[in-house]
Amino acid sequence: MNIIELETPKKTEKHISPKINGTHPLTVTEYGRTYKNVPCYQIRMDSPVSCIQYVLSGEGVIVCDDGIFTVRKGDTFFLHEGENQIYYSGADNNFERVWINFNGAMGIALAGLYGLSDSKIFSGVNTRPLLEEAVDALSKITDPDVYCRECERRVFLILQFLSQYKARKAQPSSSGEKIRLYLDRNIMRSISLDEIASSFSFSREHIIRIFRKNYGITPHQYVLQSRIRIAMIMLKSGEKSIAEISDSLGFSDPHHFSHQFLRLVGVRPAVYRRHVSEK
Repeated sequence: MNIIELETPKKTEKHISPKINGTHPLTVTEYGRTYKNVPCYQIRMDSPVSCIQYVLSGEGVIVCDDGIFTVRKGDTFFLHEGENQIYYSGADNNFERVWINFNGAMGIALAGLYGLSDSKIFSGVNTRPLLEEAVDALSKITDPDVYCRECERRVFLILQFLSQYKARKAQPSSSGEKIRLYLDRNIMRSISLDEIASSFSFSREHIIRIFRKNYGITPHQYVLQSRIRIAMIMLKSGEKSIAEISDSLGFSDPHHFSHQFLRLVGVRPAVYRRHVSEK
């Protein structure tokens, strides 16, 4: 649960689809590889895309409606369009992956036809060759129509392959895991301890005791660390100002956000942004 130290990550290899006119039944919107030591904390609420990812090394945490999963080297995970998608790297930040994001009615229909609509975690299922072939093939195409046809072919092959395997089912969760799941699902809004206690019909003290026993920190500390992890990703992307990041993550003001970031990461947000942008 420790916040990541300031480091020099290797950049993610990310490709974006060419500009496509009109609508298509299936489009791979983004695809690529994420390397070691690249901070990962992804949240997509009512996600506009499905994603299929193969874990090359390390481990990460997947938060789904039916539970919390840990995925490790050799696993594939498939998160679906229209669902809430939350996943993040483990404490050592080693969560190396090859992946594609796609959307469209054809992708949803194929997942249904192959019985994959509720499937998310495939333990030890090696989609690496298919995903790497897709990444390499799509990166060479500039013609939009050719690109879309290749998207359909590649996703079809991957889903057809996954349909041969059974996905891992969520195990019954402990009270501590259920509390963590609740926190992860609501990480982007202000959550009080009273609200958590009311949701589980526990006292505030019992909530803290259960969570500390499972994870070694309080719910408040977990939420704060998680938000700082998200802030690190947002600072790296450069799409929002520090004030906007502070507001979107529920901090009272940018000064409070900067103070907490300094305390947990070791530098101010502006210094961290400057450091990662120079790499």
